[in-house]
Amino acid sequence: MQIGTKVLPWQGKFQTSLNFFCFHVGLSNSPPMRSSRSFVVDFALKVFAPSFLAATAIALFLLYLINGIFEEANRLDRAFAQRTAESVVLTLRGDAARAAETGSTGIGGASFLVDKSGRTLDATVNGQRSGLTASDYFGRNLATLLEGGDPLFLLSGSDIALAAGEPRGENRLIAATRITADRLRTLSRQFALDNLRFDVPGEDGVAILSALGSAVATLRWSDRLPGDIARQKYRHIVTAALTGFMFVVGLLIYMSWRGFKDAHESKARAIAASVTDGLTGLPNRRSVLALMGAALRQTCGEPALSVLYANLDGFKEVNDAYGREIGDRLLKATAAGIAFLTQGRHVAGRCGGDEFAVLFEGHDHRHDALRFATHVNDFLAAPMVFDGRVASVSASIGIAHADGASADAEELLRRADIAMYAAKENGRNRMQVYEPALEFQREDNRSIASELRGAIDQRRLGVVYQPIVDARTRRITGVEALVRWPFESDRTITPDIFIPIAEEYGLIESLGFFVLCEACAAAKHWDGITLSVNASPVQFMNPAFAELVQRALDETGFDPMHLEIEVTEGVIIDNAQRTQAIIDQLHKMRVSVVLDDFGTGYSSIGHLRRFKFDKLKLDRSMVQDILHKPASLRLVQGTIAMADALGLRVTAEGIEDESQIAVLRLAGCSQFQGYLFSRPVDAARIARLLNPPETALAEWPSRSVKF
Repeated sequence: MQIGTKVLPWQGKFQTSLNFFCFHVGLSNSPPMRSSRSFVVDFALKVFAPSFLAATAIALFLLYLINGIFEEANRLDRAFAQRTAESVVLTLRGDAARAAETGSTGIGGASFLVDKSGRTLDATVNGQRSGLTASDYFGRNLATLLEGGDPLFLLSGSDIALAAGEPRGENRLIAATRITADRLRTLSRQFALDNLRFDVPGEDGVAILSALGSAVATLRWSDRLPGDIARQKYRHIVTAALTGFMFVVGLLIYMSWRGFKDAHESKARAIAASVTDGLTGLPNRRSVLALMGAALRQTCGEPALSVLYANLDGFKEVNDAYGREIGDRLLKATAAGIAFLTQGRHVAGRCGGDEFAVLFEGHDHRHDALRFATHVNDFLAAPMVFDGRVASVSASIGIAHADGASADAEELLRRADIAMYAAKENGRNRMQVYEPALEFQREDNRSIASELRGAIDQRRLGVVYQPIVDARTRRITGVEALVRWPFESDRTITPDIFIPIAEEYGLIESLGFFVLCEACAAAKHWDGITLSVNASPVQFMNPAFAELVQRALDETGFDPMHLEIEVTEGVIIDNAQRTQAIIDQLHKMRVSVVLDDFGTGYSSIGHLRRFKFDKLKLDRSMVQDILHKPASLRLVQGTIAMADALGLRVTAEGIEDESQIAVLRLAGCSQFQGYLFSRPVDAARIARLLNPPETALAEWPSRSVKF
């Protein structure tokens, strides 16, 4: 089976559900899976608009400031020119006064000698004597001129003239001097006023007023406008500076866009990761519970929701045999298959490890859940192939239906989990619908765990020992310690029941240490034999396991060279590096390590070569058929030969038939263990079997010894 990269139908359903979950359940203050449009709007409102407005405001302010400087330069120049033009007027008045003093009026001028009454005594116009009277020439301005005072401007034809009066004894000489274009050009150069001229009366320039206050003309000039000159000169620099400023602003906005986008995507990924399984892409347990809760809260009346909870049977064996990479690929393929089977109508999630959940809503949710369970097992019935490696798994499935009495997500998922464990206990690869009777088993497990805790604390457990005999002499060379509980009680609970409960409820560490101490204390009196003690996977993976073994040895005084710790192959695959470290620690303590139950699951020669085991124990499943199936015999012979090549001693377990002895002995097996020699017995019975030492189980060559 190969899983491609195409979008499956379930992904749209999950995306919608995930959006709903994140927004309404409270994982974030805003929807994490926003559309690109809303993201752009968000960026525009929070970053672009403020930045653009601020940059525009700064640019406009700079333009206003620069333009203001230029305009101020123009204004100052105009004010200076205005004052300069007023100086020109004063200069012209001075010219008129001097003309009146000297009587020299120049070209186009006129002079009149008048008495006090204003009668003209003599008149000269344009340098020639004239019969024109002063009253005719000056009109109403004559009275003012007779009184004296500042020179007066007046019109002389189409030109401007200045008139001034100067006393001549009892009479007065009144002279009118025409202001010529040459004089204005001279004054223009003298006072640095371009194009100095008289113009019609207006607002700009210096007003030329008559004695009566009426506007005769306006003295105007051409403004130099230094501000405009500077503006024209530096406009390229200003434009370049503003362009550079806006480019920098644009660059900053772009960088902000990238950062905002990255932060947005990181936030979305973080939120998605908090509700999504990183390996399969399905909703995780948290998301499943939230979606269930949301569905239950939206339901009016009887809840229409069912939960399917599936656990993969055989996944651990595949993971142990092929490694985590193949195990992860198997999980991804299974997740994709389960999600595809939902057909986009249901939500599938991974709740951790090899456990999956599927939610079913609607009026037909019960039937959909039951039918889906069948589809899942049909889907898993076909083996999956990864790089030429075949992986076969099935599923134990539990189904729980919501009811009005307890519409709670946690409770509903717990019920589905209980039903799943019931399906697994009933043979795996099957489906179980939750019913209240299943709770009794759960409660019974809790009760057993409570009683077991008390039994460990009060040391009310028992330890029995099964002999291990030499393959040739049949003398006892070792014993395997096995725990029994309750001890001296009418109630019998077998190890295959209470040991998994001890692991589930966290009692296995104290239970294992109790068995180790009890066995070492008893076996230190049995000279010359080894003591084998089983270590649970939970125990063995404890980094302090070697320290606990050393503590037991110190407390009991048992010789570590006679102690063997038995572990199953599944333990070493879960964490190879830690396993090797623990084995090395035990070897430094001179404690042997035995690989137990070889032949079950996915045994690997690679593990035998990599890890430094001291002994190999063949599981009874490999031994029981060697007399009837040639293939089984060849397998056992090959395994023993392989172990011998690696320097490992081999013990065959489950020996119940005398005929097996000769075959296994010829194959090279060095030790036997089984009911043919002895059932597990108490320490006192082992002591009697060992005393006198010449007594051996070889005395019962053809029958089981019953104790």
